[in-house]
Amino acid sequence: MTTNLERLQQQAQAGAEVQADVQPFDYLYAVRLVRQANPGLDGQALQSAVDRIKAMYLATGTYAEPQATAQSIVRRHMGKAQAQRREMAKELRAIGYRGRYASAGEVLDLMTEAHDRALEDTRPSARAILRQQVGEDDASRLATTKSRHLKSAMQKLADHPTARLMEAEGMRTARDVSEICKSSLAGGVAALYQRADVAKRLAGLNDTQAEQAREIAALKARLVALETRQDVAESGEHWHDVAKRMRSEGATYGSIAKATGQKLDTVKKVISRSK
Repeated sequence: MTTNLERLQQQAQAGAEVQADVQPFDYLYAVRLVRQANPGLDGQALQSAVDRIKAMYLATGTYAEPQATAQSIVRRHMGKAQAQRREMAKELRAIGYRGRYASAGEVLDLMTEAHDRALEDTRPSARAILRQQVGEDDASRLATTKSRHLKSAMQKLADHPTARLMEAEGMRTARDVSEICKSSLAGGVAALYQRADVAKRLAGLNDTQAEQAREIAALKARLVALETRQDVAESGEHWHDVAKRMRSEGATYGSIAKATGQKLDTVKKVISRSK
């Protein structure tokens, strides 16, 4: 039977054997672990992460890899994507390829032409406009690319009649401009045309409603005048006599016309002939 003293001696001996197997802490290896999990860490943050690994190593005898965060995962994958793009660009340069992107002036010319034609029934596509500006070879390539100059062009064209119409009809909000600018040049022109179409239809509806409102107002005025003339006729007094009497009492031509249901010019002529 093992006594307590013998059991303690056995545990001490086992601990000594474990300590003998533990290798010294490898600082450089810990640094590599931290940078692999969090590429953006440096300075004090890096040192803190290494210290945590060291504390874990001294307690357990193993290196515990730092827990990856969402930010570190995004950075790691973005780093890989950037490396792939750099490698692709290097290979393209090796075969003599040079990228072609629209300049600020070319984008402004494109969007100016698109604004000029946006309210027409037949409108050219971005590719057709670019074909006239830069030629057939570059038109297709540029139309399918994005451009950081789109937003600047939209800002410079804020006073264009098409832009003002879109603004008046609520089709050129900050969100609309953002949607136009986030696409390729071809997509941006198409998005502009779509919003211009809606603005044109809304403006047409507003004009029709305004014309209808004017016609209704004119009809109401004619109805009121007719009812007034009937009232005067039913009173038994001719409206000429009513007009002359009111004028002699100091009434204005306008008030006489309203009271008799007659036009202003007609009232003036009747009263002038009676003088």
